[in-house]
Amino acid sequence: MTWVTPGTGLLLGAIVIPLLLILYFLRLRRQPLRISSTVLWEGAVEDLHANSPFQRLRPSLLLVLQLLALLLVVFSIMQPQVEGGSPKQGKHVLLIDRSASMAARDEGGVSRFERAKIKAIELVSTLHGGGLFSGSGSETMVIAFSDSAEIIIPFADSEQQLIAAIKSIQPTHGKSYIEEALKLARAYTTNVDPEQNGLALSESAQLELFSDGQIPDLQAQALQRGETLHYHRIGEGEQTNIGIATINAKRISETSDDVQIFLSLINTGEQEITTDIEVSVNGSPIGVQQVLIPAQTEKNSGTASVIFMPFSMPSGGVVHAVLTSSDELAVDDVASLIISPPKELRVLLAENGPSLVKTVLEGMPLAKLQVVAPSALQTMVATQETSSFDVIVTRDVQLEKLPQGNYLLFGSPPPMDAFSTFVEGEAQVMLVAKENHPVMRFVRFENIVIAKGFEIVVDERLDVLLEGSGWPAVMTVRDRGVQVVYVAFDPLESNWPYLRSFPFFVYNAVQFLGRSGDALSSALGKVGETISLDVPSGVERVSIKEPNGQEHEVSVDTTGRAHWGPIRITGLHAVSWNGQLQRRVAVNSLKEESNIASVESISIGANTIEASESSGASFIQLWPWALAAVLVVLLLEWWVYQRKTGGVSRFLKTSAKNSWT
Repeated sequence: MTWVTPGTGLLLGAIVIPLLLILYFLRLRRQPLRISSTVLWEGAVEDLHANSPFQRLRPSLLLVLQLLALLLVVFSIMQPQVEGGSPKQGKHVLLIDRSASMAARDEGGVSRFERAKIKAIELVSTLHGGGLFSGSGSETMVIAFSDSAEIIIPFADSEQQLIAAIKSIQPTHGKSYIEEALKLARAYTTNVDPEQNGLALSESAQLELFSDGQIPDLQAQALQRGETLHYHRIGEGEQTNIGIATINAKRISETSDDVQIFLSLINTGEQEITTDIEVSVNGSPIGVQQVLIPAQTEKNSGTASVIFMPFSMPSGGVVHAVLTSSDELAVDDVASLIISPPKELRVLLAENGPSLVKTVLEGMPLAKLQVVAPSALQTMVATQETSSFDVIVTRDVQLEKLPQGNYLLFGSPPPMDAFSTFVEGEAQVMLVAKENHPVMRFVRFENIVIAKGFEIVVDERLDVLLEGSGWPAVMTVRDRGVQVVYVAFDPLESNWPYLRSFPFFVYNAVQFLGRSGDALSSALGKVGETISLDVPSGVERVSIKEPNGQEHEVSVDTTGRAHWGPIRITGLHAVSWNGQLQRRVAVNSLKEESNIASVESISIGANTIEASESSGASFIQLWPWALAAVLVVLLLEWWVYQRKTGGVSRFLKTSAKNSWT
């Protein structure tokens, strides 16, 4: 039962009912009497006490009837109404959409997801609330879905349990897919009866869908025999939304600390929108840009690209982008990116003769520098021990084979097809360098003079970085997991070791090879995926804190890895162990969920279903019946009053006398 104007009726009842009681307290009950003895005055004196408002209220049928009449008047003013049609009997499955688009808020500040739960609770009360107009013999099941589906409560007939289960549903920021939810519903509504030739037909089940209708895979589904679908539309049709579709970062070069941020913005509304977007690094703003995002055209959303000027980020951290304009969906107004710090490299060195390259490498900030004899290097290559190093450097060492890895080689050509054809190179000077390549950055080559080397016959596989007057001096190649920077001469056969450009070159080459292929942004996750990470030995438990503040304790398995998931919401997830923050995982919204227009009808298979704001039952107004009951009570009250005062007998006598005359 619902009430149209409950406040007005309650206010009226609070005024008139106390007034009626006060009148009964104060009214005089004396009447003139002729008596022959003063003894009879005692009864009259007792009547005088009735004038006191603090006397006990005597039972009165008239008072009861008058109170009943007033209560019925109050009841009718509150305009009660009930659903006139009983809901469909049998099994009901409540499918509640909790995807990212359901986080959009209406004018009252209530999210679609919360509105969907309110409507679902109202339906449960109608089905299981008891009384004349409620369902009976029904069972209801609740399933929440987004990128995956979850049974919140299996079939139950308890109103309290169902309402508590609906209230416990938590939102997610994933995509909206209904296929898994339908499979779960059908698994519970299909019976296997060995006495009826195996699989029986599905029981009649009504699917109650609470969603904004933005479900990409809905049309690919189909209703099975006996199923009906009722679409409870949540949200408004025309709602403008802008968001961050993608965020990415790139270093200016392999050896540079400068980072550039790229953003793609999206507009799903019919009006172009101008907004400001602010980017910060580790909480410190680095820039704000104003962007005009065009309106959507037909079914294609409007897009705009933003590029921020490069900024220095030598140690890594968190890049955070925020749209300053507010709209109905706040989930896609922010995006984060974890920038990895430059990797500290592990370098393996082998060289013949003086420690020329070793002197340069010892001046570099390396995680590890291991120097071995050429013969020891050959053994390490054979046993694949070199795989634990980021870069292998050799000078005047002839290797028999090159396993997968990164190599800086001086002198003899490496055993690769690209370097298989060569002759002895004569003396030369340097003429041309590819100065925009990371390896040749800050390398002044004009004064380099080479006495002799190896003249490689260059083909399309080789990228020449430094060209001499007679033959190429420095080349690079990448082939089948092997990346090589090759210097076609021994530095001792030149004046290069005496020039400042030599340590620059070694530094650039090692950084280029060691960082090549590393992702600049790391620890990016998606809603619905699992966070998996390696944990140091000795750590048994890992704490993962979601952006909403919820913390989860995860045990480390026997392989030294911790797993938690699925990821439910967007934002920065903090991973800690031993009481200290170890890393963050950035989870950004999906651009598919930025379209928040609520649709009026949905299609499932060949069926088109119109949206409805209610459960489909008509309402019966009860206030006219209450007013009719007031008239009946007033007539009864008049009859009782006339009986007490003798008015009825006089009325009958008068009527009889008139009939005789």
